[in-house]
Amino acid sequence: MNHSKFLTRCLQLANYGRGTTSPNPMVGAVVVHNGIIIGEGYHRKAGQPHAEVMAIRNVKDKSFLKHSTLYCSLEPCAHYGKTPPCCELISSHGIPHVVIGTGDPHSKVDGKGVAHLRNHGIKVEFAPSPQVYRQLNEVFWTNMTKNRPHFTLKWAENASGHIDGNRTAEEKALSISGPLAALRTHQLRASVDGILISSKTACFDRPSLTTRKWSGQSPTPIILLSQDFPLQREWLASLKVQPLIIGNKLPKGYSGINCNPRNLDEWVPKLLDFGLHHILVEGGARILQSFISSDLADSIHKYISKDQLEEGVYAPEAPILTTIAQLGNDRYERS
Repeated sequence: MNHSKFLTRCLQLANYGRGTTSPNPMVGAVVVHNGIIIGEGYHRKAGQPHAEVMAIRNVKDKSFLKHSTLYCSLEPCAHYGKTPPCCELISSHGIPHVVIGTGDPHSKVDGKGVAHLRNHGIKVEFAPSPQVYRQLNEVFWTNMTKNRPHFTLKWAENASGHIDGNRTAEEKALSISGPLAALRTHQLRASVDGILISSKTACFDRPSLTTRKWSGQSPTPIILLSQDFPLQREWLASLKVQPLIIGNKLPKGYSGINCNPRNLDEWVPKLLDFGLHHILVEGGARILQSFISSDLADSIHKYISKDQLEEGVYAPEAPILTTIAQLGNDRYERS
């Protein structure tokens, strides 16, 4: 039997849960009997039933399960959390064959689900190439395998490679990207848990850090403190979401991580404790470069305008980005 079309359906179903399953992964599952899908489901939200449960529930005649194949985009779980183990549900229904997109890197699963199925006489197969199933949950994969948030970097630069002009805090930032790029940026903000900037960027630009141009919840602002650029109380009070501050001396009344913000290894893993699994890094240039140099840039989005500037602040040196498109008059590159 050709497994690819049923695994593709699992991917489609899993995507229905995009934006609602965090910190859990997106998962889709289908039950197939004699080449026909008789049940399907996906994980909708953390704490709610998993995809395999929904697919089995969707089968009207449960007697077919003993002669069916279950397809799922991720290895069935093997532990008791907010829901019971899916591998036990599968074996209890006598499903003889399971095809999995990729294993689950979570320490409480990581092969244990497959082991349970095989110990109960169930034939288990994997997709020949797991990459597409891992890419579906790249944030979850980073969280589990690297014990830190997934970082997406974003900036706009002009044709001469500048991210901004040389200016004071009283002067406006250089306008580089167009309205479509701004819309895409707000779409990115709506997909992450946190948005990280330096206190210099906060003092110079006083950004709102919201998703005002896109539907969705605004992320948590994460501010890296610098003694040279103290945060303005008025700006802090204007933020729609309470910020998380990282620095040697936190402002009174604000929570955060008390440490040297230049020591990324010290505070980056701790962000997971605040429920920050996916973070958008917006600047400035030195912060962006530090993430690239520290091998923390999991994905990059870059907008390039046709304008030129004789002198200014240079953009970070980024690796070659493979996906290229046009957003209005701007060139859009991403990893």
